[in-house]
Amino acid sequence: MPKKPLILIVDDEDSFIEIMTTKLRAEGFDTAAAHDETEAMKQAEALSPDLILMDIYMPPGPTGTDAALAIKQNPKTKNIKIAFLSSLNNPWPFVDVNKDKASREMGMEDFLMKENDLDANVSKIREILKGVEVEAKAG
Repeated sequence: MPKKPLILIVDDEDSFIEIMTTKLRAEGFDTAAAHDETEAMKQAEALSPDLILMDIYMPPGPTGTDAALAIKQNPKTKNIKIAFLSSLNNPWPFVDVNKDKASREMGMEDFLMKENDLDANVSKIREILKGVEVEAKAG
């Protein structure tokens, strides 16, 4: 039986984690969750997930952007794929490029909007994880 890709969902909203977890598991992924940046960095090292979905703004701590960059700088976690996740249309007002391009320039895979259709976000996740085994959905 092939290993399911593991996705670490990092968000301070329990309801969003629950919705994404339910959707991703139904689509053949395993999931884990972290509620803040510090927990995300620990989980990244402990679990070595195939992908981290990182919320950008989780008060009161450092930003998800800071956590993602720290994960990419850690030799043990630098190869983990990360996609930013946000409901903010302009998460980096000081950056004069679109959020997808800004994400890639920071070394991340992509940018997902929380408000997007869940199926659209799953399609982006499948694209990011192309080549990683995903079990077929239970029909």
